[in-house]
Amino acid sequence: MTLPPKKLPRLTVITPSLNQAKYLERTLRSVLDQGYPDLEYIVMDGGSTDGSADILRRYDAQLAHWVSQPDEGQSWAINRAIERSTGDVIAYINSDDYYLPGAFDAALPFFDDPAVRWVAGACESREEDGSLRTLSVPAPATGPRPSWLRMSWYVPQASSFWRRDVFDEFGLLRDDLDFVFDTEFGLRLAIGGLQPHTFDRPLAVRYLHGEAKSAERTRFDREYARVAKQLRRRLTASERARDLAYRSLYAALHAQYLARKRLGLLHLRERWFGGRFARS
Repeated sequence: MTLPPKKLPRLTVITPSLNQAKYLERTLRSVLDQGYPDLEYIVMDGGSTDGSADILRRYDAQLAHWVSQPDEGQSWAINRAIERSTGDVIAYINSDDYYLPGAFDAALPFFDDPAVRWVAGACESREEDGSLRTLSVPAPATGPRPSWLRMSWYVPQASSFWRRDVFDEFGLLRDDLDFVFDTEFGLRLAIGGLQPHTFDRPLAVRYLHGEAKSAERTRFDREYARVAKQLRRRLTASERARDLAYRSLYAALHAQYLARKRLGLLHLRERWFGGRFARS
């Protein structure tokens, strides 16, 4: 007897946007052209003034919900969409990024396993001319938990999918963050014991351009430092003690390096002796 095919989970995809009209339609088409049979697509536009709303009106019949009005930021908009969504699985894609063909068909079958709650594929980062800068292939976090915070372990958000109950258990995105709310969410899950099911097929493209928030590296680093400090409180006392010792040693060695560099004392052996007395 032939068993009936398993019912695909209902998928909610959310796109937050603000003044990204030049990229928005590509993102919309990348979601809709997947041809996924049970799709709920929600677009949260923060009151764009560049014609984005006109694009969304053209796609009104294909969107479960869209709004274009001032909001309280990107993560706030995503959270409001999650709260109104009905999908079994939830994903979000920014309005300057886009999915690759076949992404949903590749990722969603992993949820046939009830133990799988977070699926992540690879993500391409492409320049404005279309050239590939990097391919991010996710992997579960390994090693001591404090090291995940020191190296800012990250799973690409654009190629991630989560069961709804993940948000029920761990909470929504932090809407007090502007740059690292996706990194914080992934680390929060991992430290809480939930690791992603990963595979190496590229599912999405992160589009690199000068207007992207990710280009503001200094503000990203400053915000992440605050997040890492807060997440360390979720570690055990012994983990925090070992982490403090490691970071203190690193800070001392780094300060020593900077002092030697400032005084011109780096590579003296090579400069004085031409490397003749260098240790083998």
